[in-house]
Amino acid sequence: MALMITPNISVGTAIAAILLTLSLTRLFPFLIRLKSKQGKEKQLLPLPPGPHGLPILGSLPFLKPNLHQYFSGLARTYGPVFSIRLGYKLFVVISSPSAAREILKDQDAAFANHVIPAAILFNYKGSRPDLLWASYDTHWRIMRKIVAREMLSPASLEAMVPIRRGEMRRTVENVWAKAKMGVTVHVRDTAFLTMLNMATSMLWGERAAYDCNEKELQRAIKELIGLFMAPNVADFFPVLAPLDPQGFGRRVNKVTEWIIKYLEKIVEKKKQKMAVGERRRDVLEVLLDLVEIGNPQEPFTMDDLFKLIMNLMEASTNTISTVVEWSMAELLSDPTKMRIAQQELDDVIGKHRVVEESDIPQLHYLCAIVKEALRLHPPSPLLIPHSPSSQCVVGGFSVPAGTTVLVNIWKIQRDPHLWGEDAEEFKPERFLATGKEMNDFYLRGNDQFCYFPFGAGRRMCVGFALGEKMVIYMLVSLLHSFDWRLPENVTLELREKFGTVLVMAEELVVAPAARLDKPELYFFYMPFEAGRRACAGIALGETMVIYMLASLLHSFEWRLPENVPLELREKFGTVLRKEKELVAVPTVRLDKLEL
Repeated sequence: MALMITPNISVGTAIAAILLTLSLTRLFPFLIRLKSKQGKEKQLLPLPPGPHGLPILGSLPFLKPNLHQYFSGLARTYGPVFSIRLGYKLFVVISSPSAAREILKDQDAAFANHVIPAAILFNYKGSRPDLLWASYDTHWRIMRKIVAREMLSPASLEAMVPIRRGEMRRTVENVWAKAKMGVTVHVRDTAFLTMLNMATSMLWGERAAYDCNEKELQRAIKELIGLFMAPNVADFFPVLAPLDPQGFGRRVNKVTEWIIKYLEKIVEKKKQKMAVGERRRDVLEVLLDLVEIGNPQEPFTMDDLFKLIMNLMEASTNTISTVVEWSMAELLSDPTKMRIAQQELDDVIGKHRVVEESDIPQLHYLCAIVKEALRLHPPSPLLIPHSPSSQCVVGGFSVPAGTTVLVNIWKIQRDPHLWGEDAEEFKPERFLATGKEMNDFYLRGNDQFCYFPFGAGRRMCVGFALGEKMVIYMLVSLLHSFDWRLPENVTLELREKFGTVLVMAEELVVAPAARLDKPELYFFYMPFEAGRRACAGIALGETMVIYMLASLLHSFEWRLPENVPLELREKFGTVLRKEKELVAVPTVRLDKLEL
């Protein structure tokens, strides 16, 4: 949904693009139909009140960069359900729990469709939308069921605990190395890369860094996400969409092609392993099996596979890294709350071991911190735009079919009538009213609809439970392992920047200091050393060890010679060898030995 007006593309530039591209001959019929449509709507119920705007442009020239705040101001003038015309498009903005309930629960099915940005639609060219943008139909249900069954089932999540633990320990190790060198840490980037490697490990069993420059994949995903919310004239004047006047559609296509080529290499390598019986039962293998089966009742193609994997990488990286950054920033702005959080960690875990996911339910204050960060800084402050499939009534007003509906959860979750006079303050204690963390039913969009940072209803985030757990796990690991402070002469600013997700206007950069009792707790796995002087050929070395071992095990059965016991004693030296050299007897195991 392209709503943000940023310094990169000014309002004047956007208007100029409209005026240069539009022709009166194309525009005139649309204005006639618009007037006729408005006449029919008035015969039913009135549209929600709102600003009048200018002819043709509507309120486009008056938009502010932080749309969630701008719309909150309009809600104070026009009420919790108001309408606003942006170009040719009608928008209805919801800013109250009761109206949100009407859309996300009472009339959930009617509002289950998402509005596809013109830049994304430009690239479909007859293919089916992905999980995020798909209409509420059979295809969407199939895709969602696959994600819920293969990635988010209790058994799948439990099986992936070692992957998540390993990646978190690597992150702690990397931060420790920076702390020893006095290097600052970019919290958002650190969390983003952690989640990217965690996602690829869960999807196909390898960290992104093993297959390409991880920074390249990171940049590609960030660019693609940014294009979703770029200020695109074609979103406000659909007649221009096929022309792609600002080139956003072509840029999306270019980035998508790069990611798909990267994924094609992963898929080809996976297919080769599956062909010789090497299986891990990871997500990619399951998806490839679904493509191979070709169930006509539940069709799933390679195009669907690539789009779904991109969805999962986008969702798991951007949102989680942003919430981790906001949580850390709020704690740095209030040292007292930081001390309370770290004291809870010391009481529950101590400084003699590392954090495990299983510790999270006992960390009530840390869980409340994340919930409070999600309340003040919801990742999608206006949610993904919804669109009714038929004419509906919300708050006593008519909402025509095809209207773009935005739910301003940022305003709802800061409403002093719901949260008290301190609604604008960061106060985790509000989630500890019962002596424990808030019941998870709030996350599903409870009947009060005052707290639903991951949306609610049929189109709520399918991975909300895992997402919140990963935010807590990462934040807890960083707070337990390190003390944090701002660099000298740096002032913390909690200003927001509206976009695909609600990020900090200035990226959070902090200085870590180790706080655990034992240095070895910071090292997860470093057989080739770590830091600046780590082995330069680590990737090749590990690959060759695996290649040689796999070749020997694949080609032969192995046993010890008769009357020879196996001893695993070590002998120290330039390399750590077995004290006694291993001697084994091979037996050919292949049906046909090809030289």
